[in-house]
Amino acid sequence: MKFFVDTNVILDVFLGRDPFDEAAIQVFEKIEFDGWELFTSDNAITTSYFYLKKQIGSKKAKTVIIDFLQEIKIQSVGRLQLLVAAQSNFKDFEDAVQYQCALSIGGIDGIITRNKKDFKNSHIPVYTPFEALEL
Repeated sequence: MKFFVDTNVILDVFLGRDPFDEAAIQVFEKIEFDGWELFTSDNAITTSYFYLKKQIGSKKAKTVIIDFLQEIKIQSVGRLQLLVAAQSNFKDFEDAVQYQCALSIGGIDGIITRNKKDFKNSHIPVYTPFEALEL
């Protein structure tokens, strides 16, 4: 299975946000145990680093990011995705960018996010971490 993972799920893992972190961790364990391919955007990594360094400092945050990059695949956000996102009917620009990034990945099975309502206009199936684990 091939999924795009939204920033909030990554932050649940990095920041240990209870009660969401356990399911988010299990999603990432699917890479090793079930052969899932997980993608996120480059801007999700920089956003995650921003919040992580506030908790554990820059040096440790970079180490966490480096380790994380060994697990997940990164899909770059380009000019076209930004333009289409800015013109889309998504209420939140960041979510629109994430959606356009996910669309640019061939054969994607879904988006995993904790905020499904932010992706109500998606043509890609959208799952919470709990729902994705049931697939």
